[in-house]
Amino acid sequence: MKISKSYISNNHFIIAAPRSGTTWMSKMLNAHPDIFCVERRLFGNYADFVQDDGQVQSRLRVTLDKYVSSLILHHGLHPGKTERLMSSLIKSLVKEERAISKKKTIVDKITPYLGTSEHVLHQINTYFPKSKIIYLVRDGRDVFTSGVFHWFNKKQTNTELTDFESDRRDAFKSSKPFKGNRFFQDKEIQQWANEWKEPLQTIERARQTHEVKIISYEDMLKDPTNVVEACLSFFNVKSKPKFVNPCVEAGQFKKMSKGRNQGEAKADAHVRKGIAGDWKNYFTYEDGKLFHEIAGDSLIEYGYVENKNWFEELR
Repeated sequence: MKISKSYISNNHFIIAAPRSGTTWMSKMLNAHPDIFCVERRLFGNYADFVQDDGQVQSRLRVTLDKYVSSLILHHGLHPGKTERLMSSLIKSLVKEERAISKKKTIVDKITPYLGTSEHVLHQINTYFPKSKIIYLVRDGRDVFTSGVFHWFNKKQTNTELTDFESDRRDAFKSSKPFKGNRFFQDKEIQQWANEWKEPLQTIERARQTHEVKIISYEDMLKDPTNVVEACLSFFNVKSKPKFVNPCVEAGQFKKMSKGRNQGEAKADAHVRKGIAGDWKNYFTYEDGKLFHEIAGDSLIEYGYVENKNWFEELR
């Protein structure tokens, strides 16, 4: 069962690795009178619990397709009913989003959970076959660095920090120098290098069925006006300066960070520094070598390094 065209028209997507600037992009797009940018978490077949810093209770992170699968099971329905129920729920969501926002174009930002990028694209093909997709790309080393810092303010339930992790987190929260020889761990590099490259590996397949545009975080920093104008044109909405300028203004770092300047970090903030190249302050030779082993081809493909020996300069 496909969703009727009247509901899937003007529904598009932004896909990126976590910590790639999707929050920034959504702030800018939401300032446009015709765009409602949301984070639905429709696809990924994923669920877990996380506990944010300072909160007593953990919260559930669950995608709609995972929830529907559970619902089907508990109702004793045949798995063949899954697509029908998904379509019905998505149709209702789209209807409510348009009623609430009073906007005609809906853009869903998706940062796929590890191991789910292929599934996410498959689900978009199934339920939104005519949608356009922006892939937002950021230097994977900055994605990784920002991601580790972001998770200092939360943790997955039923996990305990090691002494190293506790000391490192405490140093970060108190803005004191960390005294260890190496800031990152192999397991973190392995996780984040894969989280970064997996969405990128779906781009060519997405192009087979969708209009696709690649936007870089670094270009957003250099010329946000040009990037916003390009995105608005891609989504076929008004892109004259009187519509572009408020979007750019809404995405200014000082406004999003409630008064901080770019590069000025705040430990517990979702919007941390808003710069490129912060990875250079933390990477060791071992970090660079391992990151390249996992995702070096993507670093080269997207122009973040020129050769396979870039990490040698970190010795």
